[in-house]
Amino acid sequence: MRRFFTEPENINKNTGVIIISEDAAHISRVLRMEPGDMILVFDGSGAEYEAEITEISGDGILAEIRAEKDSEYEPKIKVTLFQGIPKSGKLETIVQKAVELGAVRIVPYRADRSVAKIPEGPKGEQKIARLGKIAREAAKQCGRGLIPEVANAVSLSEMLDMIKKLDIAVMLYEELGHAGEKNLKDILSREAETIGVIIGPEGGFSAKEAETLTGLDNVFAAGLGPRILRTETAGIAALSIIMYEKDEI
Repeated sequence: MRRFFTEPENINKNTGVIIISEDAAHISRVLRMEPGDMILVFDGSGAEYEAEITEISGDGILAEIRAEKDSEYEPKIKVTLFQGIPKSGKLETIVQKAVELGAVRIVPYRADRSVAKIPEGPKGEQKIARLGKIAREAAKQCGRGLIPEVANAVSLSEMLDMIKKLDIAVMLYEELGHAGEKNLKDILSREAETIGVIIGPEGGFSAKEAETLTGLDNVFAAGLGPRILRTETAGIAALSIIMYEKDEI
């Protein structure tokens, strides 16, 4: 059954009517679907609706809900990616790939060695809105039932408050991780429903940041082998490993 996205406000559970506008042309002209055809509709909230097309017009597609269920395409493990703000367009790629791999939230943070910045005010809001749009498009493309959140850029102290609420967090830090003191596979063997992945910017973590983060009881430092990965690669590699170890791949 084909899956399509629509905005939450286009689903009326009281009347059972769904409106699809964005994919209307694709449904009618490319797929040549007709009234009576069944489709799956999701709104990014984690729910899916089996619906029957009832009307096709120039204004959009009308469908009636026949069944509602939780999405089967969301990982049970909830992973938040904390990303030190990188240069130029790297964050867009990071958001896109993190969404594809199953992250539920991406949080850019202002690291000591971040060269680029996400400004406060309207310009920063525009940047986050653009990243949110990228997350939404990635979620639609890969069949997610939930549209992950791209949070506003936070400070280290704000990030610490978020991390404390998670079961565990993995800090990808070569200076500690490569020492063999912490093994990523061992860390992930712990029971956890919520996991954080903490990635530094291009210049890595400062000594102060490393000390502060590893001072939290639920933060464990780890490496990703003998090679030092770029900031835009490290988080994606870690997400892939987490999903594999937690049987989500």
